[in-house]
Amino acid sequence: MVPRIQTLQELAREAKCAGLAEEAERLAEQARAGGYFVACLGQFKRGKSSLLNALLGKAVLPTGVAPVTSVATVIRFGPEAGARVRFAGGPGWQDIPPAAIADYVTEERNPGNEKGVRAVEIFEPARRLAAGMCLVDTPGIGSVILENTEATRAFVPRIDAALVVLGGDPPISGEELELVRQVAEHVDRFAFVLNKADRLSEAELAEARAFNLRTLERSLVGAPVELLDVSAAEHLSGRGPTRDWRRLEAWLDDLSSTSGPRLAAEAAQRGARRVASQLAALLEEQRLALVRPVAESEARVARLGTVVAAAEQSLGTLSVAFLAEEERLRHALEDQRQRFLARALPAAHASLAEALRPGHGRAGRRRQEAMRTAEAVARRWIETWVEQEVPEAEARYREAFGRLVVMAVDFLSRAAQQPGLERLGRESEFDVGFRVSSHRYFTDLLHLTMASPLDWLLDLGLPAAVRRRSIRRHAERYLERLMEANSSRVQFDLDERVRESGRKLEQEVRARLRDVLTISASALESARRTTSAGAAAVQAELARLELLARRARALDTPTPGETPR
Repeated sequence: MVPRIQTLQELAREAKCAGLAEEAERLAEQARAGGYFVACLGQFKRGKSSLLNALLGKAVLPTGVAPVTSVATVIRFGPEAGARVRFAGGPGWQDIPPAAIADYVTEERNPGNEKGVRAVEIFEPARRLAAGMCLVDTPGIGSVILENTEATRAFVPRIDAALVVLGGDPPISGEELELVRQVAEHVDRFAFVLNKADRLSEAELAEARAFNLRTLERSLVGAPVELLDVSAAEHLSGRGPTRDWRRLEAWLDDLSSTSGPRLAAEAAQRGARRVASQLAALLEEQRLALVRPVAESEARVARLGTVVAAAEQSLGTLSVAFLAEEERLRHALEDQRQRFLARALPAAHASLAEALRPGHGRAGRRRQEAMRTAEAVARRWIETWVEQEVPEAEARYREAFGRLVVMAVDFLSRAAQQPGLERLGRESEFDVGFRVSSHRYFTDLLHLTMASPLDWLLDLGLPAAVRRRSIRRHAERYLERLMEANSSRVQFDLDERVRESGRKLEQEVRARLRDVLTISASALESARRTTSAGAAAVQAELARLELLARRARALDTPTPGETPR
């Protein structure tokens, strides 16, 4: 894999794509070291830097009260402590004293990354890093410093395993959840930790754990989710209980011993494909810019920004179409849900009545048992609906989402007729299907199981027949509320999947427009320089680009035994 990446680096240099050449250089170095990235992710002020310091056993990364980390910082193995920095457009790595790291990675000393830092690496002689594991401290998302969130999202394609740091005050946020979903698209190794557990009471910790686990399990359907309670501050100070610290270290050690080689190989493969694909697109754009007449190319350069801006504005029409499709589907599933309830509720009531025949035991306990019985009956009916009828609804949703994809492709095809946007017409293929997973789960309504003071008096003082009628009415009301609430959850889950998928599809369209603007502007500028040198220079450049493009396409093809894209 290293020779393949080195060839990509040479091709990128020949194509005068400095950014891609730099990325390929980093990939080659990582592949030679058998390296892979375990990224520490989460909202700002979760204590990510402190957690990594605790795992390393020393204060390697700067910490503070305000949002600190502004640049993704890689910590890799080295025979002795050291650090280096690389700047955008700079000549290469520059060694810096470890004590100076804060000058480059903190928001206080490098606000908004005004110094143009492209990458920072720290070297530590830590045993855990010796086999290739690289820990990555990412900027916190969700703060007022938007550049920090963007820096973390830009690093997502390079992540091989994720250490997600959550908290109890506040618990997991929507932005954190979205980041986890994005990472889960190509990463299957996660550890979730609830840091700063020492700052919560037992009740607060239990509540935070329950909320975070429930939210994660809904988002990562089918994937096991384990939440570890830790305190980086306690571990660094050597005071307080160990909590789940040993289990966190065991996860990292297991990752290193059993999955490290696979993660390193997949990281190199994925990175090589990414660079090869981007390089092929850039070379094609450069070729197209050269074959157009000079005057036309110059005119298109001037109009390109305006055209893209107008195309993005016209996406409003597409958004309206998305909303109309969502509304139509929502009404269709609501009708299906109401038909289900009309058919199922009488049968569910009959099942409940059969289960609530006179029994034995204390009166108060009978009411509790009746609530559990009602929950079991409701769960069976909801699961039956999900198994038998929801697949049909999901098929309708997928068909509708396919129509949204057709709308997006048609929009890009029409946009491709505008000067400067020709590449959209050939690269507007989208996967038909949801872009988010199901969050469906059954919920109880525990507050509705509580009996009123009058109910308790009836249970204790009135005849058994009256008491049974009271318990049955209570259980029936609970059954109805459970079936109403959980069938609504199923409908809401499908609505959310279409809404979020439509939003992501629109984001993909916008991203393609912006990519075309960036790539085309660069290619046309290069073409102007070449055409100014004369026809012979143009022909020579075209021949060079064609040769480079063939080599790049060959490198974008998976080799035998390679993990498919």
